[in-house]
Amino acid sequence: MAEDADRPTALVELESALCSLGVEGNAFSERWDEGAWAADWSGSLLGHEVYLFVMGAANHPGSARLMLDEFTFDDVRTEHLSELVRKVFAGDAKVTKNRYLLASKYLVLKVRIGSETYSASVSGDSVDDLSPWARYLAETMD
Repeated sequence: MAEDADRPTALVELESALCSLGVEGNAFSERWDEGAWAADWSGSLLGHEVYLFVMGAANHPGSARLMLDEFTFDDVRTEHLSELVRKVFAGDAKVTKNRYLLASKYLVLKVRIGSETYSASVSGDSVDDLSPWARYLAETMD
């Protein structure tokens, strides 16, 4: 693990977000490779087994990729990563169904942070295939 001063602020804030959601022992497993970093965490979060993976690069310090179980958010502003996780698990996000070219069906997780809306999708239209926390966000879906 890198020294705390070298750790990306976004990663420190993500650990704080997990703590604020009641997670104990929330340390990420971190990897570093020539200007890029990646970290993952898995555990119980508000009664759900969850996997988080985040990665960033020194040449793009303002954004990162976040994988939240089956959903992958690309190009998330690093200052929004922790709020994105908090909002998802506070129920302040929504899973909806979308179609692409009338044939392909997708389930889309949307999270609004300030003026930004982040979305990540998975193919299919069955909510039953989603993680339990994502099924909860889809309960009000038409």
